[in-house]
Amino acid sequence: MTTVRTTTRADGVLEVVLDDGARNTLRPEVFADLAAAVADHPDAPVLLTGREGVFSAGLDLKWMAAHGPDDVAALLIGCGRALGAVLRHPRPVVVAATGHAIAAGTLLAMCGDHVVAAEGGAWGLVETANGMELPDFALSLARLRLAPRDLATVVLPGARLDAAGAARVGFADEAAPPAAVRDRAEVRLGELAALPAAAFAANKHRLRGAEVAAMLDRLEGDVAALIAGFHATLT
Repeated sequence: MTTVRTTTRADGVLEVVLDDGARNTLRPEVFADLAAAVADHPDAPVLLTGREGVFSAGLDLKWMAAHGPDDVAALLIGCGRALGAVLRHPRPVVVAATGHAIAAGTLLAMCGDHVVAAEGGAWGLVETANGMELPDFALSLARLRLAPRDLATVVLPGARLDAAGAARVGFADEAAPPAAVRDRAEVRLGELAALPAAAFAANKHRLRGAEVAAMLDRLEGDVAALIAGFHATLT
């Protein structure tokens, strides 16, 4: 089970670490904990990271295959709400992606205001290649970060990219050697946190608030439309 470990540091940063000792797959309780962490610390800059070598391998497909449609729907809704909570956080969110960030792991990383990808890590919204349909909230997030051309050439075929490729298309903002990922993320978080907080929050809302609100408004209806196909694919 993935553990979401949170620490409020002396410098005011909320550090959020995903660590299950394995692939950091994502289940309902992980999304609930992530959403609660940012909601409970509205004034804190956030460093979101994983254990050494992995950020997240995405949704726990074994869990999904073992649960019925209602549970899988709740998982997807929880995923969308957690992504929305991170996207809406008024203070800077910087992601130190310490390794692989696949599927929902890529989505979670993309919610950061700056994302540092570890060289050697794999990235991508790989659902098409795996015979799965992307939910609306995944495509909405991709449209916020990727150029239209890359939506067609990377997202549509479900391409898997390395860290440099992730930075090139917009899944991440930069690639770095694994040993340097956290340091790069800390520097950028310090730069963003030093900006006037009210202006940062207001402009962040103006930049993406309407899109995120629309994404969340459509969430339950879209998941209901997808769920039968999802469960059929997994079973």
